[in-house]
Amino acid sequence: MAFTCRIIVLNFNGRALLERCLPSIQIAATNSRYACKITVLDNRSADNSEEVVTSRFPEIEYVTSRANRVFCSYNEYVASISEDFVILLNNDIRVDEDFIDPLLDGLIQDADSFFTAPRSLNWETAEYEGCRSTLEMRFGLLWGTSRFRGYEKRIHEFGLTMQTGFGAFRRERFLELGGFDDLYLPGTVEDADLCFRAYRRGWKGYYCPNSIVYHMGQASFKKAFGDSGIRRLNRRNLYLFMWKNIRSPYIVIHHVLMIPLHLIKYALFGQKDFFLGFMDAVKALDVALAKRREAASQEPSHLPDEAIFAASRSLR
Repeated sequence: MAFTCRIIVLNFNGRALLERCLPSIQIAATNSRYACKITVLDNRSADNSEEVVTSRFPEIEYVTSRANRVFCSYNEYVASISEDFVILLNNDIRVDEDFIDPLLDGLIQDADSFFTAPRSLNWETAEYEGCRSTLEMRFGLLWGTSRFRGYEKRIHEFGLTMQTGFGAFRRERFLELGGFDDLYLPGTVEDADLCFRAYRRGWKGYYCPNSIVYHMGQASFKKAFGDSGIRRLNRRNLYLFMWKNIRSPYIVIHHVLMIPLHLIKYALFGQKDFFLGFMDAVKALDVALAKRREAASQEPSHLPDEAIFAASRSLR
């Protein structure tokens, strides 16, 4: 069977980034054994991103989203195409010329796979940044990291990973999960949510170290929200993740008991961003609980929460 792939580059006011990143993606698509097409999915940019793409990269499709829904803009576009796999990239990622095939080979080798993640290196220094990631509970909240204890020994090893915000996905399973959840808009934690729900279905994610990308890191997001805004959003969304997804009674009780301690810590250490994030989460509690009820009634659960976190611990 000849598998097909669509590379989708999400863009918002990233004209300069596209000029630097798209050439490497074009080379990689040409080098791949798979039939790959490239689309720039634009989130209603106000710069001249469209002119740059259509004039300098005429082979690349340029599609404008109906609204800027950040990562959720992927959902509608992915539903409109027919390729077997999608590779989702931000506009601040350049890639090695052979980054595609390890990702798709990793998906194909396991019928239960959902996503594969590349080895992400720093744009400037080429130091390892991540994509072999764990998901665990710390002090009653989700904690995801690529810098877990002993990670240095695993950087060059193919194996399980628990989450990724960019990489390759089975298109039909992405749609079956409903894609990225708009509960987390304008962003952060939506990638952990998607991958956690996939693991709950019994699907897996794999880290593919032979696929290498260079990531600038939240270039557009930092410009829009700043460090303080990102901290506030992230804290809000960590609480919403817990309230929407966690079904284990033990973990839920532990989380609830920890909340007063969280608030005391925020007050003692002057962590205003975290406190405001918690208050933002409380305002969206009814939406999170509604999504929780909907998921419990519609999404099959093949793995309990404890088994998912146990799989994460095995990465160490």
